[in-house]
Amino acid sequence: MSKGMVSGVIQARMGAVRLPGKTLMEIEGKSLLAWTILATRACPSVERVVVATTVSDKDDPVVSEAERYGAEVFRGDEEDVRSRYLGAAEKLGLDVIVRVCADRVVFSPWVCHGVVQEYLNSGMAYVSNMSKVTFPIGIDVEIFNRETLIKSCELDDLAVDREHVTPAIRRHPEVFSCLSVVAPAVIRRPLYRVCVDTQEDLDVARELFAQLEHRPDEPPDIVDVVELLDKRPDLTEYMLAAEQKYSGSTDTDEELATLELSLSYRDEFYAQGEGASARGNDSPAPGC
Repeated sequence: MSKGMVSGVIQARMGAVRLPGKTLMEIEGKSLLAWTILATRACPSVERVVVATTVSDKDDPVVSEAERYGAEVFRGDEEDVRSRYLGAAEKLGLDVIVRVCADRVVFSPWVCHGVVQEYLNSGMAYVSNMSKVTFPIGIDVEIFNRETLIKSCELDDLAVDREHVTPAIRRHPEVFSCLSVVAPAVIRRPLYRVCVDTQEDLDVARELFAQLEHRPDEPPDIVDVVELLDKRPDLTEYMLAAEQKYSGSTDTDEELATLELSLSYRDEFYAQGEGASARGNDSPAPGC
């Protein structure tokens, strides 16, 4: 079922508090932002990739990096992230939005594809895999359309709404139909961190890239990442003791409709040769 063009919108800026400048820190010669752009573009369901950054001069390098990797750019408010999404949707004519953060260095194209397809098939206003935390932290996918985002602003009564974009949607399931996609057992590791908020996160991410075979223009597959982390308690000990700054699961006490993501989306992704191989890279798929 078509609901309009699907666009991945990546929020990115240089002003991270815990790891300043992380957006352009590198793994294997590519910035965190570059890996996120490449992984988002590799998702077969995503037709456009947009980087939503700020009007601050210090984010000029973010613009340059986004353009280097073929992403469109929108610049908006430095603190009000939701207004950046609204501005990008209006100026660039975005229909369906996939929200992504720029520190998702092992963002999964096939997980993204599966969650987007469940959105397109469900008729729901909002579908995500972070309403109930079952996936590793860092492969979060949220899908909604421009009208849902605009309507959620009418229910804006918390500061977190502007910082995290979508809490008002999850907080009002009586207004917005919501579907929660949960992880298949093979990657159901909600305490594992594969995002980059700290130097320790970055060190682990670099180790994952170094140890796991992956296509040059795609991060390691999340199944392979989880398998390695299961065997390396030296990499996960700090994760299990950490406290995440914010979790979308705290936005509502109501039980949302739930669906387990099928691994068939992974099979489909690699069978179709989407991602790097479709762009001239014949490297084997991870885990194959």
